[in-house]
Amino acid sequence: MQESPGLPDDQLRAWVHYLGAHTLVQRVIERHLHETAGISHAEFEILTRLDGAPGRRMRMGELASVLFSPGSRLNYRITRLTGLGWVRREQHPTDRRGLYAVLTGEGADFLHGITPGYYEAVRTAVIAPTTEDEFAELGRISRKLFQHHLVRDE
Repeated sequence: MQESPGLPDDQLRAWVHYLGAHTLVQRVIERHLHETAGISHAEFEILTRLDGAPGRRMRMGELASVLFSPGSRLNYRITRLTGLGWVRREQHPTDRRGLYAVLTGEGADFLHGITPGYYEAVRTAVIAPTTEDEFAELGRISRKLFQHHLVRDE
């Protein structure tokens, strides 16, 4: 690998490996969800976030914020999930402009049915190729990157 004007060889090599690994893992998970459940990873995350929220509901703005998703993209996905009967929109009781996304019982049943397969895909794609210590280190590094960027983006 040629020396980069911005990164030393070892850092460039690590970055390229990170990019490749991230892309391949995303493809494996995305393919698994499309083939087994007919949904995207982003839609899976919406269902998961709603399932873990109090009353299985979140304000649309809050949901967009925790998903780091623009409102228009989230709206598109919520419309699709609503059409499948897994999510519904509800008006906020006192804020006319406020909307909630609510996970339906059917949506929760669907999510709970596909979650074991999802975790198996994660185990196969990420956990199996690493040792316990390596996976723990991956968690520490990921948490550090996540927290660094949360602070910078606020």
